Amino acid sequence: MGHFLKSVLAGRNEFASGGLLLMIIGAMTVWLREVPERVWEWIVRQTTMMITVKDDDAAFVWVKEWFLEQKFLRKIRRVDLDTTMQNERITMIPAPGKHWFWYGGRPFEVWFSRTENTRERNGRRMESLTFRTLGRNRAFLELFVNDVVKCHIKRQGVQSYL
Repeated sequence: MGHFLKSVLAGRNEFASGGLLLMIIGAMTVWLREVPERVWEWIVRQTTMMITVKDDDAAFVWVKEWFLEQKFLRKIRRVDLDTTMQNERITMIPAPGKHWFWYGGRPFEVWFSRTENTRERNGRRMESLTFRTLGRNRAFLELFVNDVVKCHIKRQGVQSYL
């Protein structure tokens, strides 16, 4: 076997050395194909902020309440019916998937995720909302969160909660 490898590396076995060359070129092509995607992901991570809220947190309902107050909700074409919020019979909220909207002069992306696997967590599906926007200053996300809290307080009829 050592003689075969030496002959391939020395170029004496043209069929094997050609195959080795094709394998190396193929591997390099696969690796190079991932480079632009990895560079793009790095740029996105460096220039955006994200915040996630999961359905087992009280803030999840607060965010859904906030959605009901937003004008852009009327423009979203994929919606779900929801009956989990207090004082509401039935509401429309964004359906699972990606949605875009403007808030505070910035583009926002919200990804509504829902698992369909009900075997975990006592047979209950899991949901989460992940918001992403441009910038690196967390103060803008804090303003967004404060707006969600203010909306919840207003809907509860409590004046001084902050």
